[in-house]
Amino acid sequence: MKPIGLQNNPGLYSVKCGELLRHLSQKRPGFYVLKRGGIEMTSKKYINLGIIIIVVLAVTFISSCNEINTRSKKVTFDLSELIQNENIDDVSLSIYYVNPHILTRYPWSVDHLIKSSSVEKIVINGSDLEEHFNSFNQLNNIALMPVKHESRINARLYYVLESKKNGKLFNVSMWGDDNCIFVNGIEVQENDIFYDFIMPFLPDDAVKELESYLN
Repeated sequence: MKPIGLQNNPGLYSVKCGELLRHLSQKRPGFYVLKRGGIEMTSKKYINLGIIIIVVLAVTFISSCNEINTRSKKVTFDLSELIQNENIDDVSLSIYYVNPHILTRYPWSVDHLIKSSSVEKIVINGSDLEEHFNSFNQLNNIALMPVKHESRINARLYYVLESKKNGKLFNVSMWGDDNCIFVNGIEVQENDIFYDFIMPFLPDDAVKELESYLN
């Protein structure tokens, strides 16, 4: 609809609209499009915003693809290689555990487990640890499959192999969803070998509790 007073003079209507466009263009950046019924502005800032949104979406998509690709790869490690240059007297294996059936008000992190008043701690070092070197060989070059979707740990069992020189060499914490475990901080699908590895170090009652939970 044409502005009131210009309906009967199309030439004057065109002149007025041209003047209005020039006036607006001088005051604001961008460009203006004349449409039936009024003026519509498409500003450069909205175009730039659109470009930014497209870039952000592209980066997010690429990052998601990389994460999926990373989680599809198997994780391997060689425990013997990690400790071969260590002085056995400087290496220790610490195990922290509670009854896996214990109820807590919220999921426990490893720190919660370690600091719990009900936690049991076992430390094996020196010659006692050397006697079980065959157990370390069980863990060599195991191919572990990372989970597709991360979960939150609810720690009931945690063990860590440490050296005085290099700190943590290897650690395992249990469990996430569907009994997934965390190996060196990476959540992977359950593997019985990580239970078998520590069974020789646990007291009989702890072994029974663990077996009843898993079965």
